Amino acid sequence: MRLKWSTCLTSIILCGYSVASNAEILHVNGFYQGIGIGSTQVDVYESNSVQFTTLYGRFGYQFSRYFALEGRVGFGLNKETMPLNGVVYTQNQQDGALTSEFIRGQIDSGLNLQTSIFVKANYPISSRVDVFFFGGYGRNKLSYDDGDLRKFAEAVIGTDTQTTLITEQNYDEGGVTFGTGVDYMLSQRWQVSAEYQYFDTDQGDINALNLSVNYRF
Repeated sequence: MRLKWSTCLTSIILCGYSVASNAEILHVNGFYQGIGIGSTQVDVYESNSVQFTTLYGRFGYQFSRYFALEGRVGFGLNKETMPLNGVVYTQNQQDGALTSEFIRGQIDSGLNLQTSIFVKANYPISSRVDVFFFGGYGRNKLSYDDGDLRKFAEAVIGTDTQTTLITEQNYDEGGVTFGTGVDYMLSQRWQVSAEYQYFDTDQGDINALNLSVNYRF
């Protein structure tokens, strides 16, 4: 898997060299924003992984040709079936006592939210092309289909009118994020970017390949 992502990353960087132009482009500092689409792979229980197509917005400030601060907000466009390992709790309505039952199975999930904020460092390789590296904090939140989750839990523990069903929280993992890629200036204001991004979490690796179009004010 790491070889696959390394190959993709190498292709992104080589692409930047191949499209480099000698035409002079005046670099614009200040605020910028953009929109992008990507593919996010989330490693989940028992070495399984799910793939989400993501749509995201970029918002940042370019301090110089070499440094910027950027934030992103995105979400998944599709649902995927993933393994579910966890605990379902039932609470007695009369005395509030909790009982638990371990569950294991498959359930539909979606990427509700993907956010990150980071410092970005650019290295110019021509007047139009920069190779960049970035690092900061990122978060990914997956949600389970509530109807499917309840049906699955009730199939395990049964139904009882005297109890209330309480399920574990959805997958919500934050941690260090970093990556690298290429910016290509189409004009003084418009830019396209291709990149690889990695999210470090306690429950498994998250890898993303992204393409975006950006506008500099």
